[in-house]
Amino acid sequence: MNDNRHNEEKLAAWADQALKQLPARRAPATLAPRVLAALAKQPALPWYRRPWLNWPRHMQLLSFVLFAGIIGAVGWFLLPHADALNLANAKQTLAQSEGVRPVSVAMGVLTTLGNALVLVLGNVKGWVIAAGLGVLGFLYCSCLGLGTACWRLSAGNR
Repeated sequence: MNDNRHNEEKLAAWADQALKQLPARRAPATLAPRVLAALAKQPALPWYRRPWLNWPRHMQLLSFVLFAGIIGAVGWFLLPHADALNLANAKQTLAQSEGVRPVSVAMGVLTTLGNALVLVLGNVKGWVIAAGLGVLGFLYCSCLGLGTACWRLSAGNR
């Protein structure tokens, strides 16, 4: 096994030395104009097909407000239905059904988490939930924008 590794290292060193001895090749003078002509022939993408950071600023702002509004509206809609999330009834129904035997520890944890969620949703004002969902939407859009920016910057360095 060591002989095989030694042979691979010798081959790699020989290939490296042989490639370094080759003269540098220059691109033909006509290459740049041909590439630029081919790029000019491509149709420009509409703004909505480009990355989000390349959208017009007013469309970025509009999309952010729309996304945050949708998240807030979903939270505002779910607030009156917080009583439907009561998992104590779900546990009782599950325990009464035949053929289903829940694991007591896991079911206890899930019931406790569900009851905590019901208490929080029942005692928190609707605007707090909507604001929290709006903040989550803002954080999502920020991560999306930063990720796109980092990707574009790293693609430019290649």
